Amino acid sequence: MRKRRMFLFPQRFWPLPLLSAVLSMSGCSEDPIADTVPSGRTIRFEVSEQDGWHRVPQSRAVADAAQDSAPQSSGVLTLQGDTPADTLFLHASVCEGIDGTRFVRPESETRAAPVTDEKFYESFGVLASIFDGSWNESSCTPEFMYNVEVSESSTWTTSYHWPNDGRKLRFFAYAPYNGAGIALSDKAAVGTPEITYSVPSAVSDQKDLCVAVTDDLNGDDNSAAPLVFGHALTAVKLTTGDEVLAGKITKITLKGVYGKAVLSMGSTNWTEHDAAKDFSQKIGVEVNGSAGQEITSNVATFMMLPQTLPERAQIEIVYTDDLTSTQRTLTASIAGNQWPMGRTVIYKISTTSIDITPVLNVTPPSFTYEGGDDTYTVASYVTVSRTGDATKTVPVGWEAEFSIDDGQTWTKDKPDWLKTFTIKDSNGSTSNKSYPASAWGQDGVTDNSHTETLKNAPDINTSSGHTPYNLSNATGAAEVERTANCYVINAPGIYSLPLVYGNAIDKEKNPTSPYYNKNAYTSKASGSNVLKTFLNHKGKDINPYIYDNEDCQPAYAKLVWQDAKGLVSGVELSDNNRSLKFTVNQETIAQGNAVVAVYDNSDQVLWSWHIWVTDYKLGDDLKTVSYSGTHTMLPYNLGWCDGQTTTYAARSVKVRFTQDETGEQQIITVRQEAYTVSVLGNNPFYQWGRKDPMLPSTGTGNTNKTWYDAAGISSTTLSTASWDTDNTAITDGILNPGTFCSNYYMDRTYYNLWAADNTSTSSDLATSTKTVYDPCPVGYKVPLNNAFRAFTTTGSNTSTASQINGTWNAAEKGWDFNCTENTVFFPASGYRNYSSGSLYYVGSYGYYWSAVPYSADYGRNLSFSSASVHPLNYLNRANGFPVRPVQE
Repeated sequence: MRKRRMFLFPQRFWPLPLLSAVLSMSGCSEDPIADTVPSGRTIRFEVSEQDGWHRVPQSRAVADAAQDSAPQSSGVLTLQGDTPADTLFLHASVCEGIDGTRFVRPESETRAAPVTDEKFYESFGVLASIFDGSWNESSCTPEFMYNVEVSESSTWTTSYHWPNDGRKLRFFAYAPYNGAGIALSDKAAVGTPEITYSVPSAVSDQKDLCVAVTDDLNGDDNSAAPLVFGHALTAVKLTTGDEVLAGKITKITLKGVYGKAVLSMGSTNWTEHDAAKDFSQKIGVEVNGSAGQEITSNVATFMMLPQTLPERAQIEIVYTDDLTSTQRTLTASIAGNQWPMGRTVIYKISTTSIDITPVLNVTPPSFTYEGGDDTYTVASYVTVSRTGDATKTVPVGWEAEFSIDDGQTWTKDKPDWLKTFTIKDSNGSTSNKSYPASAWGQDGVTDNSHTETLKNAPDINTSSGHTPYNLSNATGAAEVERTANCYVINAPGIYSLPLVYGNAIDKEKNPTSPYYNKNAYTSKASGSNVLKTFLNHKGKDINPYIYDNEDCQPAYAKLVWQDAKGLVSGVELSDNNRSLKFTVNQETIAQGNAVVAVYDNSDQVLWSWHIWVTDYKLGDDLKTVSYSGTHTMLPYNLGWCDGQTTTYAARSVKVRFTQDETGEQQIITVRQEAYTVSVLGNNPFYQWGRKDPMLPSTGTGNTNKTWYDAAGISSTTLSTASWDTDNTAITDGILNPGTFCSNYYMDRTYYNLWAADNTSTSSDLATSTKTVYDPCPVGYKVPLNNAFRAFTTTGSNTSTASQINGTWNAAEKGWDFNCTENTVFFPASGYRNYSSGSLYYVGSYGYYWSAVPYSADYGRNLSFSSASVHPLNYLNRANGFPVRPVQE
């Protein structure tokens, strides 16, 4: 997204209420703009609300963030009458911003005192310069657009078009359009346009002047120009302070202040201040003696030029007290004081020279969609000052309350999504004090037809009549028939799997009980590169049932990781410790992968299994290719999850802090931010000769998919470790199923880890026997090279388009290879690097393991880009590649 240019006034003048024209299509709070906004090359703007419009931290004012500072005392001024008895005091303070919450204009008012997002002007004026290269103050002029009115009724759209010719545009805007006292520099004047502003004499005619400037935008931008408006004037108002005698104020005059100056649009300073003049208004405001009563209400607020007040500047007040009915004219010098841009200057009338200023600053916490812990800070105190005395600072306690209806009602009860939040501190603090806050994670909403299919699937226990459903049995019955390292789940329910090493039990191949599939864990071959009997986590020879092996007594079971939140739960051993049980809930079922493991009482992993939850049913839509025989493969990679978008809605609550004794308040908004996770299709990665899946990518860029541990804690970090080669790599891999081995070559010894009787490195190997280290589900295994050689007309590596049996699918980022059933899609899933586990080339290159090694260091694999297909490639065994299962 284009970097936005904030209006150039510095934050010390502009923390303030802002109006912005933004790139998004969300409308302003008053009239959201629908999809009918004109498109194409018409120049348009869109006015929308920005956080912080109401940021003014003064008594009872609403503040929406805590970066704002409290009113800053500017001293105590003496309001002197004709006699000493007539003396009152004027307490001056300066507030950040201009208080929009107190000046929302009713429709009947014609005046535009402080503007808020709730009622911006009906139109603003735009000037624009078009130029080549960079902005030049000596040559650029606003001749492309000059004082063009842009109205809300036109949905902030002009009749002008983007030039689309390589030149650039810079926009300047002001509001209100052609307002009283506004004079623009000439159309032909070079450089940044200027506003000469003469403050109208009548307060009712004084508008809240707003200005905005953009960055230099490309002429072919064609989107909404990103204006950000800010206040260019100073609001001056009067209130009552402590111990004011009841009476009536009939006239207020600002005497000897500058009423005309020049602003270069986007500058931080007004210049060329003209001769001083007086501004007065008759008001007739009854004051009842209480503190905090507004004397200058909405229509009576002075909107003045920012300035250093000249030598003879004064405030004059005509006041009649109820006790004596005596009219007095009181004056106070304000010479040398600052009226800063974008701020509110408040003068409080009091009968005492002691100035008590409450300070309540709150910095809110913030939370991501995942929730978690954060802190917020509160500074709560008062400053007590008097001319000639040292200022004292006294901490004051506070209380907090919550509103979930935008401030309509308040309660001490926090919303359910906030786990912890301190609501009271009786002591207060003179500096920012931290308090803990925490939030629960938000539940995402995913629009995914595959997820809907899974949620709508009948409960497996009800449909099968077996609870739990035994994944090693075709009907879910208790008998152990065929086992594997990966089990596929298509429906919610309670499941179990027997504690068996990989495919060591296979009734189909070995129909005599106990159905031991010895060919899966013992090799008929021999030689230095042959593992004769496959090993368990102790480095000892395997017998099919884990608990029948020496020092392999199951103690408990646990989830290792899963890539969908809440996918698998309730992982535990059966009562007799002979099987592992878990639940896939209907509420949380989705496409995803999980790894579950059985542990001994020393917390060592005995074995682990991959759970692939998908609406794809094994055996459906199989794809067949031919090269030195036929090879029937799944239409998807092992562990494949289709692309989807998950949206986590924002949550917020207003929290009102009230200071004890003074009643000073500040309102913050605690937010849990919205989040959208978009992923393309993705799959786990496998290291050569190893059974356990490694964390998938998001399918979009080289980024890890979010995974969750047994406690539900999320992460995107892949665990890595470098193990020794030979048998240590095998045993450490079993002990650490969630850890990626970064030793380059894995075991660096055996040729038969995925093909039990193999002694060859040939790419022409015709048959293989599935082993207990094979990662594929029942009935499937890692393919041989010949399955991939069918993807080129030569059976060899090629970069010649005519020699590739398929079409590159640019939209899905992969190859549609030709097969007997039309095509089979192979996504460019990238890979995990052998030395770091980092992702590379997701969406541009594909790599797929073969069960055949190239050597003790390398494994054979298919690799491809959009311009080449290499079925005879070979790379380090420790690389993480996808696996495409083929039928045994």
